[in-house]
Amino acid sequence: MNRPTIGVHLIIRNEAVLLPVCLKSVAGADEIIAVDTGSEDDSIAVAEAYGARVLRHKWEDDFAKARNAGLRHAATDWILVLDADEMLNTPLEKIRQLLPDTAAEAFTVTIENVIGHQAEERLYHRAVRLFRGGQGYCFSGKIHEGIDQSIISRHGTQAIVHSTVQLLHSGYLPEMMSRKNKAVRNERLLRAAVAEHPEDDFYRYNLAVACCQNGQLQEAEELLRYTLSRAPLPASYRPAMIRDLGKIYLSAAKMSAIDALLAKELERYSDYPDLHYLLGQSLEGQGLLERAFQSYERAVALAENPDFHEKYVSEHGITTFRPLHRMGLIALQLSKPEEAARLFHHSLQYLPLYAPALLGIVTSFQSLDVPDHSIAALLQQLVPAEQPAGRAAIVNALCAADAYEAVCGLPHQVFPLEKATLVHRVRARIITDEAAAAMALIRQGRDLLTAGDVTPVLLQELRVLEALCIWAQGSALQAELLAEMPPEQRSSWHKINQRVTGGSVLSAKEGADKNGDDHLRDNDNALSLLLTELIPLAAELQLYPLADTLAGFSIHHQAELAAALYRAGHVQEVGERFIALAGDAQAAERVAFYIGELLYDKGHYEEAAGWFQQALGQAGQEDAARAALAVCYLQLARADLETAAAGFGGNYEHGPVVEDLAAVNNTLLLLKRTPWHTVWTRRKRQVGARP
Repeated sequence: MNRPTIGVHLIIRNEAVLLPVCLKSVAGADEIIAVDTGSEDDSIAVAEAYGARVLRHKWEDDFAKARNAGLRHAATDWILVLDADEMLNTPLEKIRQLLPDTAAEAFTVTIENVIGHQAEERLYHRAVRLFRGGQGYCFSGKIHEGIDQSIISRHGTQAIVHSTVQLLHSGYLPEMMSRKNKAVRNERLLRAAVAEHPEDDFYRYNLAVACCQNGQLQEAEELLRYTLSRAPLPASYRPAMIRDLGKIYLSAAKMSAIDALLAKELERYSDYPDLHYLLGQSLEGQGLLERAFQSYERAVALAENPDFHEKYVSEHGITTFRPLHRMGLIALQLSKPEEAARLFHHSLQYLPLYAPALLGIVTSFQSLDVPDHSIAALLQQLVPAEQPAGRAAIVNALCAADAYEAVCGLPHQVFPLEKATLVHRVRARIITDEAAAAMALIRQGRDLLTAGDVTPVLLQELRVLEALCIWAQGSALQAELLAEMPPEQRSSWHKINQRVTGGSVLSAKEGADKNGDDHLRDNDNALSLLLTELIPLAAELQLYPLADTLAGFSIHHQAELAAALYRAGHVQEVGERFIALAGDAQAAERVAFYIGELLYDKGHYEEAAGWFQQALGQAGQEDAARAALAVCYLQLARADLETAAAGFGGNYEHGPVVEDLAAVNNTLLLLKRTPWHTVWTRRKRQVGARP
């Protein structure tokens, strides 16, 4: 039996950094042809060092032309197409075993697209990348070029067979997209392609994807809706269009639109788990928790049918850890913590480092009054603590649930000081009132960072924590630390240092009465921005006297502190602050939503509605304020309907008023299940009187 030869083809341009990984993965290929379209780095030399034959080709804004330039020089039985930011995950010898007896002209491969640095941030799709050489096939398409049509036009779709070959693609990582400005380049090429071929729906679909990547969601939605109305049902990319349009609807909270879309399309693509998952998210957002749970269950059931990977673009874990996690969240909302813990545990069996499920299982056991140190011990059984990523996942989950004593109690021999957990561990020591231990960790952390790769953002976080620790202990910052602060903030740090250690400040009451006229006003924007960063952090670290001092610069910063204290669980104590702030219109706007929540929780629905109305103008609070307003009005309507029903006497069991009351109660139930109200962790719920 003749041994089939395999050639590897790729296009390169300034890919010297990526090429070694790519070309090592195809070592043993009978031929490597690299088409260089104008490299200005060492790409050509690197490619040649790995045995590639490099062809120089003038770039004409057309990927198909560059691919075909390489095909004209091919001399192997089979051709495997790669990009420089890809690597082959299947041994070449295993691929050779597919080829001798096959009647196929081409094979699809599974491409695992890495879209982020977390383990779950993966997207899978299939494409024709392996095909017979010497048959005269050619690529088409200025961008997202393909060989499919050339093969299908001669042999039909049956000539293309699915394979188990796998590629890993890192080109969608944010830093990779940014390095080569890919999103802008792709959009430019796709707009040109749509202009040249307005009848080609595939180009229009990919333009919508490019618009999504560039944040142009409205245009992406319009393109997808138009293309979906035109694209033929058998089009391979049609299900992905539905998925993408559904995700846009979901991000814009267009629940009725996504429900209508999926109600129709799930009849065609009932085996597409991503669509079931999207429907679950939509239903969950509407408070329809039981129906959402069922949609997630349908996604999980499709794990038994792995063929969906051959047909659809799909997210990693869409039949396993993702829906199981959402089902756990629903169980928690329905006050079923035992079931929630079981579902989160099941999710973690598929991906132990899945942060949302880790936080979920911690929260579940906290709801069951399990001590935090016992929860920490459980996490060490579930997560591989011998790996840095595992240790970071444990610390992150405990901190997210405010289990700071448990973080401080983690064994040092298992959890050494590391960059990934450094800031969390310092914060935990500060919160548990171990200032000396926190300062010792900061000093060790500085040594750790300077000894290894310096991470500027992490180093600045340590500096800020060090500064707050020093101030909280009544000392002034030394010149060395002030000199390390960012140049644009240095003057502001000096002003705050002077005020904290020697200047006079306003109390909350004085600040409200004086309206802050003698203190910071909006003209000192840099100082104001820095205070807006430091005040919530000081409150979160439970450095309350320091937070009060920092807030003394102006009434606006008093509002920042009041909001931070409310979020930290000091619900009762913060009421007086809110009253003091209510006299200043701008300050009141910053806490309007939280005042509304306080009034709502006390049953003052009409007054709460007024504050929620004010909160509608606050960035980031619009959706929650809108839902809160609806809940308030429904509570008022329910009270009126109950009064009306009571006026008819005890025998009035049926009729329009009773029907309206039932409808209002049902809508209230759904709205209460939507995430509009502040939710506190166990620690924040147990916060006592402020020190």
